Amino acid sequence: MATPGFNKLLDCAKAIEVGDLHLADSLIKDILTDNDDKLVKYFAEALVRRVYKLYPRNPRPLVPSCSDLRGNMDYQFFPFFWFAELTTHNSIVDALTGKKRVQVIDFSLMANGQRWSFLLDDYLKHSSDAISFHLTSIGPILSKKGDYLNEILEELPKEAKKLPIEFEVKHMVASSPAEMVEAALKLERSSEDETIVVRWEFELHKLLAQPGAIETVLSKLKELKPEIMIVVEQEASLNGQDFLECFTKSFRYHSIIFDSLGKDNFEHGNHGKVLWEMYFRRQISNLVAQEDTDQIVRHQTFAEWRDRLCRSGFRHVRLRNQFKGSFFGHLPEYHMEEKNRHPVLYRQYDPLLFTSAWKSYPTQLNSESLDNWNQESAMGDGNIMQIESSSLLILSGTVSSSTFLEDQPDDEHIIMEGKVWSPECISINQVAASAEIFDMLEYICHVNYLPLALTWMSDRRILRLEKSACYVNDSTMVEFMEACGEHHLEEGKGVAGKALQSNSMYFVSDIYKLDVKDYPFIFEAWDFGLRGVVAIKLESVYVSSIDYVVEFFLPLKMKEISGQRLLINEITNILQKNSRNSWKVCTQELNGFNISSEVEVTMEEVGTSNIRPAAISDSPLQALSEIGSLNSSQIRELCNIFKPTGDGVEVPEAHDQSTSSAWLSLHRNLRNKIPYLDLKLISSQTVMSW
Repeated sequence: MATPGFNKLLDCAKAIEVGDLHLADSLIKDILTDNDDKLVKYFAEALVRRVYKLYPRNPRPLVPSCSDLRGNMDYQFFPFFWFAELTTHNSIVDALTGKKRVQVIDFSLMANGQRWSFLLDDYLKHSSDAISFHLTSIGPILSKKGDYLNEILEELPKEAKKLPIEFEVKHMVASSPAEMVEAALKLERSSEDETIVVRWEFELHKLLAQPGAIETVLSKLKELKPEIMIVVEQEASLNGQDFLECFTKSFRYHSIIFDSLGKDNFEHGNHGKVLWEMYFRRQISNLVAQEDTDQIVRHQTFAEWRDRLCRSGFRHVRLRNQFKGSFFGHLPEYHMEEKNRHPVLYRQYDPLLFTSAWKSYPTQLNSESLDNWNQESAMGDGNIMQIESSSLLILSGTVSSSTFLEDQPDDEHIIMEGKVWSPECISINQVAASAEIFDMLEYICHVNYLPLALTWMSDRRILRLEKSACYVNDSTMVEFMEACGEHHLEEGKGVAGKALQSNSMYFVSDIYKLDVKDYPFIFEAWDFGLRGVVAIKLESVYVSSIDYVVEFFLPLKMKEISGQRLLINEITNILQKNSRNSWKVCTQELNGFNISSEVEVTMEEVGTSNIRPAAISDSPLQALSEIGSLNSSQIRELCNIFKPTGDGVEVPEAHDQSTSSAWLSLHRNLRNKIPYLDLKLISSQTVMSW
């Protein structure tokens, strides 16, 4: 671990701790110069975020809205997900076997419909006289859209209608430690003979960030007298008061994971690597965060959890299933061992995760912590009301479900207010700029279902891809991003180069019609089905030596230009709302386009035959591949507009997808009838710039 990159990171962390930003800036520059180590870059970014308190409002990565994650297999790191499933399912089924009324309380990072469905099936197989099955899911909001969770919650009641039991499911939103506490305090038994099982999957550690939170929740759970409580957590001691010690241990732990991401064969899960990387990138930032930051994350080892849980009235019990051996055939680096009566996941010789089971001691509940928390909450900032409005209620009936999630309202600001940037810290500000762009791109892609957004940086008018500030919302687009990273764009080349050249925004409705000389990624774009794209230039107030161009690829099925324009308006509005005092968004209103300074036209004008000529260009006629493919009626409209009296123009009648010969005939006719004008037709496949 004692690599030159880490040593400089540690020196940088020390400089930041004593407030020497000049030294820290110099070290950041050295760290990032010719260094392709992602782990080093993410820790450098985490240090910069710590300096400026630069954090998005969502403490965990948003669920990619262009990917189907209902199975939960891609959001979580593959070995972590399967270890949690393998070590908890049978233990819960054993605890519920033979019980007539049961309630499963699931504190999970992400709701998993398959897990719950399998659990319900196995419970019924082992409990012939079952009466009721209540499921309470408690977890964070990972999406600004309710779709992903609604699809999960809707399926369970449908399946349960076929079963001879009473079934209820509800989801309670809990994205912060305070919300987790309030959700836990609302838990209750539906009857005295109900058997309760509690499952924690990568959520219990979040309560460590708020004093008194974990004691309050554990006291409440002990009051419920669960049959068993199962805890899955990372085996890592990242909870010390010494920042530099925590920083060092965190780097050591995550170096194991990033070594796995770079070397191990995940087969079908390889596309998930980009999402897993984003998750750990966010976790690193939260681990390095200052103590007074809401996003702060801390982890403990099993030994530390054992001491804490025992003090809270729980005793450690052995899981009935024995766990030992290889994890998966294609992942020989991972294996499970039983240690101190609980399973542990190893990569080679390094422990990464553990699963443990607990029962409450049969003693009287000490309500002091609950009373203290209730008093603090009554004096708080409205967290109770927030949970009350966000929590989902159980509906009555034999089969019931939660009131499904509505789309979450857009935040006015994506990024929380942090500290003022220091103008002298050029390298620190460059990292901060990329981090801030990444946060904005994540949100914009998520809420607008954009498959991909790229960030280009210009130095001396040459654009290069800044991968740390790119966002992949559709995991299948990773190869396209990698292909773009192999090229440097000159000013005026590609969509991003056009935006840089125009010092504004450049929009292409269909990149299929671009020429490979102008757009070097044209063949990759064909392979991935990309069509509409808009590039927008950003100017940083604190990094004046570098121009940034963000390139958004529009949804694959969005081909109508009117819809594309509305979406671009939404994108620019979000950028402008979040520019704060750090950015200038170089855009113009979408009330018209300039087409290579030849014809100015809007889509509405195409329909009303109201086209006004702009400046006449002496540039040579553009290639046919750039013309576009209007439907035949729109072509006739355009031809009639420019047709001199008495002249005729042959226009294809039959199909919107005209043949090459028909296009050639049309193009020659237009050129002959209007020799003084080089015309590019406006359509859903047109190049536009403002």
